[in-house]
Amino acid sequence: MTLPESKAWLVDGFCRYTHGMVRRRFYCFGVQYAVPKERLCDPQHSLVVFTNHVGWWDPIVAMLLRRAVFPDRILYAPIDAAALKNYRVFRKMGFFGIEMDRLQGAAEFLKTSREILATNRSSLWVTPEGTFVDCRHHEHPFQPGVAHLAASVRNVSFVPLAIEYPFWEEARPMILVRFGQGIVFEPEQTKQQCAEILHAALRQTQRELADAVMERRADAFEYLIAPKGSNNSWYDTVRAWSAWYHGRSFDPRHSAITRKTQT
Repeated sequence: MTLPESKAWLVDGFCRYTHGMVRRRFYCFGVQYAVPKERLCDPQHSLVVFTNHVGWWDPIVAMLLRRAVFPDRILYAPIDAAALKNYRVFRKMGFFGIEMDRLQGAAEFLKTSREILATNRSSLWVTPEGTFVDCRHHEHPFQPGVAHLAASVRNVSFVPLAIEYPFWEEARPMILVRFGQGIVFEPEQTKQQCAEILHAALRQTQRELADAVMERRADAFEYLIAPKGSNNSWYDTVRAWSAWYHGRSFDPRHSAITRKTQT
């Protein structure tokens, strides 16, 4: 079988482009780790990152995280075959199409994923919910493919990843994510046991991220894209000139006002 094509130069170029796009659309991109990031995955293991599926930005978030956290890993990810027809460039960046509503699609996912995980340089990024789900809806079931995979492969670290796109004080939303602790399954564990462990691990990681988001502590995250104010209107420009004229510093962030008020 031929592995999905993943051209490193194209992936890196796309990440450089989307980094700028994310910088313009989002206020910041923060990351948390349940364990030090160098301990998320055994370097001798292949890697599966399984994440909740919040919205359109998820594949871009995954690609930027792979580049920042696992730079030596090759990116692979399943995607709905119909969607892949509309985003053909992804075909050369490790994405492979799956017929989501057909039994044959599940078999193709398992076959392709096992081939990918045969090398420890690989990283497979999957969304087991199978559809867009609100980040606080923790009862949504997983599709069975990831549990089948976990029960049938060895020397693979399964790492949960929680994603949210919250608003705090600023006009733009944030990307905030959390990596949970990696899981290595034993040969005697059944598919059902794997399914329960995977589901519990991702939901726990989501709850831990939700707690951090609700606390609104910016220092609780490391940043791929740091918080930075920007002039969002003519009024900010007037404020900046006024501050300069009166010899004051100017911070366009709304949090510069609200957080002073709270202290």
